[in-house]
Amino acid sequence: MPVRKYQEFIPHSTLQDSVKRFWVLEKEYTTADPIEEVTPDACVELIFNFGRPYSVIAGSVQRELPQICLVGLLSKPLKLEAKGVVKIVAVRFFAWGALAFLKKVAVQNDVMQPDLHPMWIQLVQKVAVTVHAGEYQRAVEEIEDFLIGVRLNILFDPKRVRAAAQLLYHTQGQFRVAELADYCNLSMRQLQRQFDETTGVSPKELARAIRFESIRERLMFNPNANLTDLAYEFGYTDQAHFIKDFKALTDKTPGEFAAEMQQLQAIFRDKKNVVFLQSPPAMPDYDASESANKVPKGDRDDHEQPYHQPPG
Repeated sequence: MPVRKYQEFIPHSTLQDSVKRFWVLEKEYTTADPIEEVTPDACVELIFNFGRPYSVIAGSVQRELPQICLVGLLSKPLKLEAKGVVKIVAVRFFAWGALAFLKKVAVQNDVMQPDLHPMWIQLVQKVAVTVHAGEYQRAVEEIEDFLIGVRLNILFDPKRVRAAAQLLYHTQGQFRVAELADYCNLSMRQLQRQFDETTGVSPKELARAIRFESIRERLMFNPNANLTDLAYEFGYTDQAHFIKDFKALTDKTPGEFAAEMQQLQAIFRDKKNVVFLQSPPAMPDYDASESANKVPKGDRDDHEQPYHQPPG
């Protein structure tokens, strides 16, 4: 399946506590190979597709996705099908970030059409023209400018949930829910309810997703890592639990996933139109203390770097 273009962008500092990345994808799917499998992570995706539509495959049932869709946190792989060229511009929100900009967040394992304010429709029409002209970076900037404007005018700020979720990121998902509630000065029931309202999942589910994402990124950067050491580093007491958890989220064992990453590194090393932003595998991707040092859109240097996994 030829990837014509894949690129990620660091958001403006105004958005960095809510938006993890912007990304674009142009990819051709053929009749012989039409399937895309999306691996779970700890984020919510708002996807604008200006090309051929995707369909969700669930057993023998297929459901065509709308041009704009919101993907909630996943606890299992999401299987998609497309025929022809997809042209995507997307916003990857932190788990707590989407509700600040949207009326409702997607529930876990759901792909839904978001209920958007009419001003979003004007944005979509504008971005569609830009994407069809092949100007993906400008399309990202148009969406980014819109979100900044929304951010400067909103009052919603889920401070306690955001603080708890950020702590989970800093500890790579290794923090007990009871201790998390104490940290936020909430009861466990209050914390559970606020997480569900803000992110669509429980603290335990988010911690699991964050831990998995950290392990997955480690294997992306270093597919030769010792899997036993990796399991213990991320709090697993035995290999069997580690393998079971990983396979539940990817349908692959850690060893199988690592072998795929070795192959992908060789393939994408030669792809001039595939650009990745480096994110050190040993560190959480979110760090509020370093937000001011990240690159705003006007100063981006979009050199080709390894390696966030593209779809497919």
